[in-house]
This record gives sequence, C-alpha cells and structure tokens, in this order.
Amino acid sequence: MKAITQSMLGMFLRCPQQFERRYLRGETIPPGIAARRGSATHKAAQINHEQKLHTKEDLPVGDLQDAARDHYVKQVKEEGVFIPKDRISEKEQLLTAGLEAAVRLTKLYRESLAPAIQPTLVEEQLSLDVGLDLPLQGTIDVLTEAHWLPDLKTADKSKSSGEADHSLQLTFYAGLVAHHTGKWPEKISLEILVNNKEPKLQSLPTTRGPEDWANLILRVHLLLAQIRAGLFPPCDPGSWVCSPSWCGYFWTCKYSLKWR
Repeated sequence: MKAITQSMLGMFLRCPQQFERRYLRGETIPPGIAARRGSATHKAAQINHEQKLHTKEDLPVGDLQDAARDHYVKQVKEEGVFIPKDRISEKEQLLTAGLEAAVRLTKLYRESLAPAIQPTLVEEQLSLDVGLDLPLQGTIDVLTEAHWLPDLKTADKSKSSGEADHSLQLTFYAGLVAHHTGKWPEKISLEILVNNKEPKLQSLPTTRGPEDWANLILRVHLLLAQIRAGLFPPCDPGSWVCSPSWCGYFWTCKYSLKWR
C-alpha cells in the first residue's frame, strides 16, 4: 500500500476482514454486474467531460452509448465479473441486462446531466500528506467551472435524502479538492442515474467543511492503527455485506455463517 483511498477506507469500515484480504493479501475478486454497469456509464461520462474541457460541447448520445457498451464488454471479458453461485445459471441474461442498463443510463446522463456540467478538472488524481503513515489519494470524476463537485452513480432504486449527507466518499473527495484549490466546493452532490422502468436522474445535494474532514481523518487514524496492530475483525454476520450475494470472499471466509 502506497496511499489510502476512499475505496480502501469504505471497505475497511464495512468489513475489516474483507479489507485485509483485498488490500493486504492481494486477493482480488472482480466486482459484480452493477459495478460493471456503473463503470461503463462512468467511462462514457469521462470521455464526454475530457473533450468538453476544450470544445464546451457534449458528444452525441450515440457516441457515448457506444463507449459505454465497449467498456462494459471489455471489462467483463478481460477482468471478469462476480456472480453469486445461486445465479450462475442466469449469467448470460444478467450480463445482457447489465449491458442494456449501461447503454440506457448513459443516454439519461447525456440528456439530463451532461448539459449542466462544464468541466475544469476531469479524472484528476489528487494526493495529500496529512501527517500520517500514508498519504490520502483519490481521483475525482469532475469539478466544474462553478466549483461544483458532482459524483456520478448508478442504482436500481432511488436513494434516501441522507445518502449524500452521510457519504464518506464525498467527504474524501471534497477535502482533497479543498486542499488542492484552496477552497471547499461551492456545491457537492450525488447524481444518481436510477435504473427504473422509466430511468430518472436523482440529484442529492449536500455540503462539506472542516468538521467533516476532521471526522474522516479520525477514521483514517483507526484504519492505520488496526493495520499496525494486525487486527481485522469480521463485520456483523447480520449485515448485508456478509452475504454470498454481495461478498466474493464469503465462501472462503472463516467467519461467515455458511449454514444460514
């Protein structure tokens, strides 16, 4: 490990045992179809944002859908995808549904969100030394000329209003932006492309400041202390995380309740 990312911190807080296996032992399990769908939509948005830096114009929706489709197929083929054992027989249908959703949600992004974004930073990797064993590091999706930090997500249903307020990922990225630019973002939001029968964009605005950053740093201190101590307890067995549907380590984890 050369740096602490928000993905590491998030996994550590969900399940330290999962964190140890993924980031310290190097046992990589490919993400599920929902993550592949999100990555494909994100790739299309990235391509649009990168060229919009210079042209100030959005690409045609068809071009972005082709980019999402190509990225989804490539990732599944080259890096794999996690499918729970009890759904292996449905693999082809699930993969097709994921691809169709990525293409559909890319259209929603282009029509409902892209016109409001004029980027100034795109896929910018930011690193910050906060006086700990390792620096903090993250790559923001996009920062706009209006100093708006939108974070693009895909989901199968709408989120609660507190999703953005409680997001450590948004705190992590907003703090990196604040230290990089010298001021906190004017606006921060989760922009969720909801994969309903009628897809919709859900915008969840929130705010962040120094108190939120200080709270996050406390959690990073805890992560590093447990790494030094070699303590990686499992999550609560009743948590949604501890399930063969969501955790690729479930069947090989000595703590999981496999008889449930």
